[in-house]
Amino acid sequence: MSALLREAEIWSPPQAEGPLTRQSDLHQPPWLDGIDSLLHLLRYPERTHPYVVGQIPAPQGESIDWLEIRDLFCELFEAGRRPCMDAYLEVRLALGVLWKNSVRLCPGPAAISHLRDEGGELLMHVDFSVDTDSGRAYDLGHELMEATIRCYARKASFVIAFRSIHPHQPRHGIAFTDSTVDDDEDEE
Repeated sequence: MSALLREAEIWSPPQAEGPLTRQSDLHQPPWLDGIDSLLHLLRYPERTHPYVVGQIPAPQGESIDWLEIRDLFCELFEAGRRPCMDAYLEVRLALGVLWKNSVRLCPGPAAISHLRDEGGELLMHVDFSVDTDSGRAYDLGHELMEATIRCYARKASFVIAFRSIHPHQPRHGIAFTDSTVDDDEDEE
């Protein structure tokens, strides 16, 4: 009996397997808290907001190296001392804008691109594919920008946009024809 009690005293439940991180990331600064949650949200947005997901999948782009994207985000947040949770909340806000406007998100990961400006500052751009026309996607991006400005001071180094999966159509249905204009007054 005492052996059983001793075993119960030293037993602890097994630890859950955590996200894959590099050894150097085990003691990360506080502004990087939530980086794995951000990456999960960008990789699987339809798991977080299943009620805004449409049937048409996002266009397949280049394969995304998620470890490289993680390193780039760490560099971005490290350089600006901007909390990663700000970016996470901005992505959640973007999905909320879609939900509010009843626009369907295309299942699949977000398209992520990056570049450096002349001064060497890293810029990250996230595109969510949506099932709407390009004009409405632009309007949704503008609404998101206004919402993020109202919530906090938006940083230009991290931008979220919506990309339509449909071909671009003229906004107001204006058709250009090959008609000639008669500037002469009618002669009698």
